[in-house]
Amino acid sequence: MSEHYQVLARKYRPHNFQELVGQTHTIRTLVNALDNNNLHHGFLFTGTRGVGKTTIARIFAKSVNCEKGISSNPCGKCETCLEIDRGQSIDLIELDAASHTGVDHMREILENAQYTPTKNLYKIYLIDEVHMLSKSSFNALLKTLEEPPGHIKFLLATTDPKKLPITILSRCLQFNLNKLSHDEIFNHLKFIMDSEGLEFEDDALSKIAEFGNGSMRDALSLLDQSISFGNGSVKDKDIKAMLGLVNHDDIFKLASLVIQRKADEVLLFVKELAHKGENLSNALKDLTSLFHKISIAQLISDDKQISTEIRTLATLISAQDLQLFYQISINGQKDINYSPSEQIGLEMTLLRMIAFHPNNMGDEKKNLKSTKKEIIAPKADKKIPKSESLGDIKDGTVKKKIANKNQPSIKNQGDWEKIIYKLSFSGAAKTVVKNTIFSSFSAETITLTLNKDFKNLLTSATQKSIEKKLGTIVDGISLVIELGETNGSTLSNKEANKLEQEQKQTEDQFLSDDGLKELENAFNSKVDKKSIKSLKESNNV
Repeated sequence: MSEHYQVLARKYRPHNFQELVGQTHTIRTLVNALDNNNLHHGFLFTGTRGVGKTTIARIFAKSVNCEKGISSNPCGKCETCLEIDRGQSIDLIELDAASHTGVDHMREILENAQYTPTKNLYKIYLIDEVHMLSKSSFNALLKTLEEPPGHIKFLLATTDPKKLPITILSRCLQFNLNKLSHDEIFNHLKFIMDSEGLEFEDDALSKIAEFGNGSMRDALSLLDQSISFGNGSVKDKDIKAMLGLVNHDDIFKLASLVIQRKADEVLLFVKELAHKGENLSNALKDLTSLFHKISIAQLISDDKQISTEIRTLATLISAQDLQLFYQISINGQKDINYSPSEQIGLEMTLLRMIAFHPNNMGDEKKNLKSTKKEIIAPKADKKIPKSESLGDIKDGTVKKKIANKNQPSIKNQGDWEKIIYKLSFSGAAKTVVKNTIFSSFSAETITLTLNKDFKNLLTSATQKSIEKKLGTIVDGISLVIELGETNGSTLSNKEANKLEQEQKQTEDQFLSDDGLKELENAFNSKVDKKSIKSLKESNNV
């Protein structure tokens, strides 16, 4: 890098309104005012740090004092424009209210305000963090701000407008600057990296934009740091290491374990994360963010930006449980700072999700009732059934009695689908069985083929859950699930096709209505097909 390296936030500071990123509502007002020479004497710019308050004020100063005349597009080449860019203009007086709070300093400044500009059309006072002024300083400013000389313009900037007296607010045009969007920051970072000729990865810039939290200056500071960290390049793995981010797959695995209520595996996995030196506070934040994305996936089924992994997790948890997990994770972020360690804080938050799960609460009540019964009436010693001889027991020849159940006949895919509907599977088990096809069935074993895209859901716990359900209608059943191609023949595929056909039929019937066509012609418009829902689908929402 150059010996006189200039930080990116200064090097790429916008020099005119066209170069500004975002804040279109503010820029539009200022551009119209400048082009029509309809200028107020006081402007107040509010917003969080790094969104462009001071930058807009300096561009405005150039626009009114440019040697080519007042314009929304200053030349940027004349002596006045260059002096303002360098911070050397004697007619642009910049004050930091945080370090000039005293009334005496404010009076001295305002006494000089009566004198005309040294070389420009206007003398401009730019007061940053104006809310830091003392009450006496505000009172001193008030009279001049209300009736300033014609050659004076006041540009005020603050991150906390609520602390400003109403008398100051009422005498200024107020512009509330918004936080910049993720895309606005990302695209600007990409432009800078291309301009610098440096190597980068989109995922890395996306993470920097996210951590910028709406502030372009914060994002550019992180970009400076990441360029140094990566020795001239910005890679995703380097950003994760620099910011202490937890691997994407680890967060998904953690969420999956919590949803499946595997407390022992959750504790073991958190221990692994801690051993790898991961930032566990960030892990909890990422988990909270993932719960939010899963919730969106449950509500918006046709969003193409939602990944398959998120959609899969969305099928494993109810909306009610998801809201509970989200709230617990939010509270956990507050509690983790007071925990003996980050690991303990994260573990307790995750265990709380599992402990407060409605199913677990029901199990605890059953266990409590069972314990009470045992205390009140201890179990009697087991007696040998009359039908079993001592000789049989010694020889180990006693066999379990088989209940007299109506064994169902499972010969094909249709029979298997009837079984699925009859047993009402839930959670991961439901997703698995709906994406299987029937292979074979004998007296003791049923063999199924699972669509290989869902192999991550095929855990031992899920298979045992399915086997247990099948055992309620088929005695001593053994379940074998193989991975393979299902060729669109699963129940899940059939339901999706049926829903698609019903939707198309609904659209055709609706769009062919004569009354609707008259409305379209009258308003010169077209119906959005995405808004057309069948009654059955609407009732399921």
